[in-house]
Amino acid sequence: MSSPRHALLAALLGLALTGCTTTSSGDPAPADSRSTSEPTEPAPSTDPAKELPYAGAPAVDNPLDTAEFQQDPCQTFTAAQAAELKLGTSGKPVDAPLGNACEWSNDQSRGYAQIRFKDKNPVGLSGEYQADQDDKFAYFDELDPIEGFPAVADDLTDRRQRGLCTVVVGVADDVTFATVVQLSQANIGQKDPCETAVDVAGMALQTMKAGA
Repeated sequence: MSSPRHALLAALLGLALTGCTTTSSGDPAPADSRSTSEPTEPAPSTDPAKELPYAGAPAVDNPLDTAEFQQDPCQTFTAAQAAELKLGTSGKPVDAPLGNACEWSNDQSRGYAQIRFKDKNPVGLSGEYQADQDDKFAYFDELDPIEGFPAVADDLTDRRQRGLCTVVVGVADDVTFATVVQLSQANIGQKDPCETAVDVAGMALQTMKAGA
């Protein structure tokens, strides 16, 4: 049986990622709001001479073995979790520039969640902090730890007012995964997409902890 907190979280996520199917000329076009395959992170830039972490990034004190999920990010949500998010019961692999990715979507509400690993650029959160120092991001916010792991919200383009936010979690000093959330059309401007992305990242971490 789900705990009261888990049930509340599921209810909040359901509200955040689902909505009415009626659209108007003022709603974002689906092709624009669903463009998760576009690069939304700086090009890979590693410096083997630097010891991780660097650029002010926090160390990951208790690294999580995510090798299985890096190979198949569609395993990061169970069927039950995906159903709670009102995003169907299974995800589909999608292209991402820095690692494998998986997306869960609701074609009616236009809400989706994506998990993508960034292991082709093995510098962990140091890459995010360095990119921030290099002024590559439109926004960069340090977040409270998620399930005990350091995290930031950032993106090259600020689409938060359009209901999209990216949260990046460091699961090891050299491995991160990004959680991209697009709110349903009904909730754009009503909910904070970054808060929802934090919740969704937490669910993925719970699954990965259980499977590690």
